[in-house]
Order: sequence, then C-alpha cells, then structure tokens
Amino acid sequence: MAEQQNNYIDFGAFFKTLWQRRKVFYWVLPVTFVLSCAFILCVPRYYKVEVVLAPEAQSSTPSSSLMALASTFGFDIGSMTSRDAIYPLIYPDVISSPNFIIRLFDIPITTADGEYSDTYYNYLVEKTKLPFWKRWKAKIKKMFSSDDSSVVVVNPAAQDDGRSVFWLTKKEKGVVTMLSENISCVVDKQTEVVTISLIDQDPLVCATMADSICGMLQSFMTTYRTQKARVDIEYYSKVMNEAYREYLDISEKYIQYVDGHKGIQLEKYRIELQNLESEMQIKYSAYTTFQKQYMTSQARLQENTPVFTVINSASIPLRPYGPKRTIFVLVMLFLATIVTSMILGKDQLKSLLFS
Repeated sequence: MAEQQNNYIDFGAFFKTLWQRRKVFYWVLPVTFVLSCAFILCVPRYYKVEVVLAPEAQSSTPSSSLMALASTFGFDIGSMTSRDAIYPLIYPDVISSPNFIIRLFDIPITTADGEYSDTYYNYLVEKTKLPFWKRWKAKIKKMFSSDDSSVVVVNPAAQDDGRSVFWLTKKEKGVVTMLSENISCVVDKQTEVVTISLIDQDPLVCATMADSICGMLQSFMTTYRTQKARVDIEYYSKVMNEAYREYLDISEKYIQYVDGHKGIQLEKYRIELQNLESEMQIKYSAYTTFQKQYMTSQARLQENTPVFTVINSASIPLRPYGPKRTIFVLVMLFLATIVTSMILGKDQLKSLLFS
C-alpha cells in the first residue's frame, strides 16, 4: 500500500511550489510573447486558392460495385483498365514535374495593388518575401558558391523562351523547387475528383495562377489524348489531297484522249481508253478511301477530346490563409507554461519517476 501511495504526484505540493515561484512566470510569459510575436511577424502572409475538377470518366471499366470494393483496399481498377497512360491518379506527378512547372514561368500576372505587372517567374524572383533566416541562409550560400549569372552559356535544347528543363540555371531550379512546394494536387481515389491548390503571397496572383494551372492541365491532357488523332488527321489530309490531285490529272488526260480520238474505231485506241478509265477509277477509289479515313480521324479527335467539369473555380481570396499568428502565439505561451511548470516542479516529477 505504501508503494502504491508513492506512485502519484502530490498536486497540492506541486501547485504550492508553482505559486511560491510564480514570479518566474512574470518573466517567462512576457518574454515568450514578445519573441513569438517577433518571430511570427517575420513570416509573410500568404493566400491559398483551390480549384476542383471532375475529369471525364474513362471507358472500358469494371462494374461500379467492383470498383467500390477495390477502392476500400486502396486500388483503383478504373485507372488500371483505362486506355490512357496518364490517368487522374498521376496528375499530382504531372503538375509537380519540372516540365510542367517551367510552362508557368512566362504567364503574365498583375499584383492586387496594381503596382507590378510582369511574368510569373520575374514576380517570384523579385517580389517574393522571405523570413530573415531564409534570407541569411541564401546570402551565406551565395558567399560560398559561384554565381552562374556571370557566365552566359547558350542552351542548345532551349525553346524560343530560352528555357529548357534539360538545362536550368540555379535560380530557375530554385524557383521550380519553390513552386513544387507551393502547388498541391490531390485526387480522390473513389470519385477521381482533382483538387488543385496554390499558395502565394498576393491574392490576385494566387487566383490567376491557380486558374492558369487548371487550364494548362486541361490543355496538357487534351494534347496527350488527341495526339494520335491529330497525327492521323495530318497524314490523311496530306494523302487525300495528293490522291485528289492525281485523280484530277488522270481525269484531265482521259478527257483530252476522248476529245482527240472521236470517231476512231481502232482496237488500240479502245484498249488505251479502257486503261485510262481503269486508272481514273483507281485514283478516285483511293481518294474516297482517304477521305473516309480523314473524316474518321476527325470524329476520333472529337471523341478523344477530354471534358473537364469545373466544380469549384478559382476566386480571389479575401483573407490570408496563413500564418495563424494568434494561434501560434497562444501555442507558444502554452508550451512555455508547461515547460516552466515542469522545471519548477521537478522535485515532484523526480519522486514519481524514481519511486
């Protein structure tokens, strides 16, 4: 019984000790409050915009009951049996890839105050605010690293805008890393509803870029799913026009031959006429065949063009998403109170630990 009575904290003595040394809290809590406010005020406010999309359902999927059963175990049968190699569950990988992110660099933006208008890349480089510790870290790294801006190297793989994921500068790689952290894409495994979110320090820029990312994802998927049909259309359009020109040429020869040999009953001319007629029919058949293939490819293009339903479109946020400064200060005051109480009541805690 004596051992059991010793296995608890004497809360009366514990609170008595805290009350006797309450002046310690008069110093700890104000200092914690000031430091917490100074710390959290250095963190710039940021906004968040979410866009919710519902992509077109894929064909050739199993029954809905089987899909629902498989989804409970974390499997998506609909995506496995989809004809597409890029299905909704890998949209997050597509959006976070450097190939996708560098396409956002040259999108024009305007800040909410209207004082800055430029490309999104220049805005991130020039107008992004960083906490003091990140600025110091960047300055220290800059002191011990070479500046790649002093060396001008022509990138043979770059496009017209001068950027290529194959050859990015240090600054561009830093922007790509920052954007991959600020852009989020979540896909519901059961409904395949896609939620795209973006964090930025300006509300208008945040809404503009969230809408642009949504549009670029739709354009990316449209290009991917219709690429084969567009190649077919280009090919059949070319061969159809060539077949039509050949048909016109042989029909013109046929007309000239008939007009130039009227009234002639020789067997040679009759056979030649039959040969021209046969060749003209072959050219016409080839033309009609390619024309049907061309029209089929156009129909396939329309069929493969995906449709995205925007459930929640981008809108300018009215309030910052973070940081939660009041909550942060309150949490720090609570932790300071707990830690200080544990230090002041360490004798009672020792008696519990070593009993």
